[in-house]
Amino acid sequence: MITSEKLFSFFADAGIKFFTGVSDSCFAPLVNYLQAHEKECEHIIATNEGEALAISAGYHLSTGEIPVVYLQNDGFLNLMNPLTSLVDKYVYSIPTLLLISWRGAPKRKDAGQHKRIGEIISDLLDLLDIPYHVYDGDNNKLRGAIDKGISRAKKENMPYAILFFKGDIESYPCPHDVDAEMSREEAINTILNNTDEEAIFVSTTGKTSRELFEYREKEGHEKDFLNVGAMGYANAIGFGLALNTNKKIFVLDGDGAVLMHMGNIATIGHYKPRNYYHILLNNFAYDSTGGQPTVATNIKFCEIAKAVGYSYAAEVKTRAELVDEIKHLNTIAGPAFIVVYVKKGSRSDLGRPTVPLIELKRKFMGFLGV
Repeated sequence: MITSEKLFSFFADAGIKFFTGVSDSCFAPLVNYLQAHEKECEHIIATNEGEALAISAGYHLSTGEIPVVYLQNDGFLNLMNPLTSLVDKYVYSIPTLLLISWRGAPKRKDAGQHKRIGEIISDLLDLLDIPYHVYDGDNNKLRGAIDKGISRAKKENMPYAILFFKGDIESYPCPHDVDAEMSREEAINTILNNTDEEAIFVSTTGKTSRELFEYREKEGHEKDFLNVGAMGYANAIGFGLALNTNKKIFVLDGDGAVLMHMGNIATIGHYKPRNYYHILLNNFAYDSTGGQPTVATNIKFCEIAKAVGYSYAAEVKTRAELVDEIKHLNTIAGPAFIVVYVKKGSRSDLGRPTVPLIELKRKFMGFLGV
């Protein structure tokens, strides 16, 4: 294990000053540290991994220096396009240092959505001719790998990767806080308690899906699709559903997820599914990975939704307002967009889905009569 302070010092000693990426639970301590020491470096929290790599390319092009891009291996595929068509040696040959958290690694227990990428991430790096080092707890080796990676990146103008496992970096407190009346779980329960019994719910990645699952434990899960992976795509899944059923589709989304693939809402607004209700649970944070801030603070989501074609948009801050708004949604046609401001955090005993995902899919499709 290594502390964020020590890891940062390795980069600082090597002349690294620029960091960008999308946080996950592995790199949350480092991201928290960077946020707390923003005067000592330049740090950009990106909305998706491909954007982070493109930002890093711009940084290198304007400074000649080596940037660091951090990401979870699930997000590696988000940066595959700029990795192969922008920074690759056959295109612009732009160097960067990739910090990748290895979720779902062979022989390591993890959530199902990490299994496939965990099996193949090393093969992908080999296929792309990206050399890498796997952190094994030896900090002297890590420092050597960072120096080697930077030297190689500069010499060959190509990426170099260092892989970490969850728990490799010692915890560091998050400096970001949010003030709101409701917890996310309370908001979810309030929404479900005030919607049509036949309504379908699609929940975004992370704790939102876990909280929805636990709410349904007593009554069954056939009305819900838990998007446990594929961050940023719950709203698109819901749109695809809305096109092929008359049932009302409620999407429980998050600010980080919406920001990751924001073009999705333009498609929804253009096609205007009348049975589509998009609820953004906004805590201005990547809550499932440690609470690091998103860039949602100054974004007017309702104005954006209206601008791209949603027929209705509103925001609520209290439970009473939420009850009234959900009851109102039951009387109007979509697409509608509701922003619900919620607190960061969750119950300490919040579990994960205990039913195999394939079984959940079968029950869901059965409820839809497929």
